[in-house]
Amino acid sequence: MKILLADDDATIRNGIEVFLKSLNHTVFSVSDGKEALEISEKEDFDLIISDVQMPEVNGLELLNALRQKGKYAPMIIITAFATIEDAVTAMKIGASDYLTKPLNLEELQLKIVKIENELKLKRENAELKEKLRRIDFPEIIGESTAIAELKKMIGKVALRDDVPVMIYGASGTGKELAARAIHRAGERKDKPFVEINCAAMPDELLESELFGYVKGAFTGAVKDKDGLFKTADGGTLFLDEVGEMSPRLQAKLLRVLQDFKIQPLGTTKSFHVDVRIVGANNVRLQNLVASNKFREDLFYRINVAEISLPPLGDRKEDIPLLLDHFISSPKIKKKIRFTKEALDVLVNYNWRGNVRELENFVKSISVFAEKNTIDKNDLPEHILNGSYALKHEWNYLFANNNFQEAQKIILEDFEKKFLEFHLRKHNGNITRTAEAIGLSRVSLHKKINDYGLE
Repeated sequence: MKILLADDDATIRNGIEVFLKSLNHTVFSVSDGKEALEISEKEDFDLIISDVQMPEVNGLELLNALRQKGKYAPMIIITAFATIEDAVTAMKIGASDYLTKPLNLEELQLKIVKIENELKLKRENAELKEKLRRIDFPEIIGESTAIAELKKMIGKVALRDDVPVMIYGASGTGKELAARAIHRAGERKDKPFVEINCAAMPDELLESELFGYVKGAFTGAVKDKDGLFKTADGGTLFLDEVGEMSPRLQAKLLRVLQDFKIQPLGTTKSFHVDVRIVGANNVRLQNLVASNKFREDLFYRINVAEISLPPLGDRKEDIPLLLDHFISSPKIKKKIRFTKEALDVLVNYNWRGNVRELENFVKSISVFAEKNTIDKNDLPEHILNGSYALKHEWNYLFANNNFQEAQKIILEDFEKKFLEFHLRKHNGNITRTAEAIGLSRVSLHKKINDYGLE
């Protein structure tokens, strides 16, 4: 530390100076408060140690003058028992601590160590704030309060690359985008980002993809293959829909999170990997734990930090920005624009597929629109009506390259309308409706809650 020492007693001053230098501190020694003020104009100090009783400018006057000049270095006041009130006064006006004469050098050392730790913590906090200030996520489009909070949270978890993260959000809210943002903003940004959808493949195939295998491990294993854990070594492994993992694979993932060792199929050898796990799910894992579909011990391992992505309905003010972003994409060959009336409809429409549905809508209308300026009456019927239509307004679905997502949208729409019809038919009676349509009362209750059919 760089320390300014002020004391008019040469014996005491020299003794303290020798002691501080023995602790590898840099010491500037002066004999009164006036000299201390003069040298403070030219130098910045980490700590000031000053006697109270000094000629011309005493310790209290020195403290006041430094604070008025915007100098806020910690200050330890030295006082005699007879002037202990001065030490109390000094503490009230900003001194960090005080010592009484005769000095105990071990006590002085302890107080300096305490101040060193406090300064270190302040510097670390300042560095963290500066890092967060400089982090930006241009790939996350939006200026709403919800998006500002999301970016702040992503920035925080990105700086702790040893902490597993769970991302929650409805379909189409951008869980993969958030995972990539976490990776790019962290220390692992120059290492691999590897992703896999845990719901998109059978259990055995998912296991071999994650952990790899050796030649002869099973029929068709003609050579060794690295798993995704090894491919992502040093980087980030993104497990999308992690809640869909089987109990057997959940147990294997738990072991990885405990000791970060993987065992490829067909061998008893284990390999250490350094991987950050980022998971995503559209249902909160604690709900799956409550229904015995997800291991509680794995939940506590993987859900250390969590991020919730807002649905598009919670940030409607971002829709015009998102539309501009999608329209300006190189993938859109016909550059279109929306009139104010059309934009008002789009902003107030319930985008159940969230940002992904909005993007697919732009792709679709840019293909099928006959003109570049899109008016309200040029919008698809289901958007004008404010609901999904199970008729011929499916162009926006055909523009979706993901078959499962398009299928899911239509089936959910059918299911909701089917349940609404039969609930009305039976005057809202749950038991009669469940019997009529062949569902259990529990399943019907769940679907009523899922679709908000209260």
